[in-house]
Amino acid sequence: MKKGVQKEAGDRVLLPTTTQVIEIKNLVSKRITVSETKSKKETEKLAQSFNPVKNKIDGRVAEIPNNTIGKIYGHQGYDITQIIEHIPTLFETSMLGWSEPEIQREGKKYHPNIKEYHHYINKFFDGTGEYFIRFTLSEEKAKPGKIGKNKIHSTAISCTTVYKNGDGSQRIRGIDPGEASSSPFLDLRLAEFFNFVKQD
Repeated sequence: MKKGVQKEAGDRVLLPTTTQVIEIKNLVSKRITVSETKSKKETEKLAQSFNPVKNKIDGRVAEIPNNTIGKIYGHQGYDITQIIEHIPTLFETSMLGWSEPEIQREGKKYHPNIKEYHHYINKFFDGTGEYFIRFTLSEEKAKPGKIGKNKIHSTAISCTTVYKNGDGSQRIRGIDPGEASSSPFLDLRLAEFFNFVKQD
């Protein structure tokens, strides 16, 4: 994994290598069992037992706040409550795709307490389809000599076929795990990551 400098932020940021992009695109799917749909309360209660979760590849430890569960519960598309039990394992075995600093963007709320966002990616098969899941972690700023907390900020679940087809025409928010529509959900951030191979 090579490091680069994001000039607009002046911070060091992890950039993907071609090899890394290919490895993530070719991840072996984790086979998971889909459970019954759960209520928001049931989902949040189950998620309380997850903390903390540690990534087995790079050792990063993350928390899953209840407000994150509440946020992704309300999304349309893939019913994350049916696979909520597998979220810890899916994060623990995911690969870091890229990191980016918190910077001020026009029209976006600035979070001065956030140092970086880290995007971890995994792949799973639920018995009927194959999906990518992208975890976005927010790393809080910390005092010198200390490590800021990492919190899973959001998830995005998308069918792997949309990337094989190269369909980049859909403009759908990357933080959503899916959309209730005839078109499959395309995670634009993940699509940009995969396209890095062509640009490298």
